[in-house]
Amino acid sequence: MNSDFSIAVHCVAYLAQKQSQRVTSEDIAQSVSVHPARLRKILSILRKENIITSKEGAKGGFSLNDSPEHITLDKIFKITSEETLVPKCPDSNENCPIGRNLSNILIRVFHNAEEHFLNYLKGVTIKDIIDEINSS
Repeated sequence: MNSDFSIAVHCVAYLAQKQSQRVTSEDIAQSVSVHPARLRKILSILRKENIITSKEGAKGGFSLNDSPEHITLDKIFKITSEETLVPKCPDSNENCPIGRNLSNILIRVFHNAEEHFLNYLKGVTIKDIIDEINSS
């Protein structure tokens, strides 16, 4: 899995804690500690998927489009990391029964694992993340 998922969750959780205000990308970048260009890419994906909204101008910034209890981690995973769990298999020997079949078997196994993982993430909200952070 790439780090886009954790960066996106960090952004959304940060915006959830600042719900009463618009937050600049500079504020978010400082919290996440990533290059601003990479952060803008993630924010763009979140905005395109209607998880966050943005406003241009002097009083502009980012905010959530929904309450934290309605934003589940499966939504964020699907837009940032779907199919990243599937292994990249090298070309294999088609004359070998293992080489001929292993790639398809592993792809199926990891697709099934990702389905189970997504079902689990459906039960975890940004509010859950914030609540756990606040209780630490």
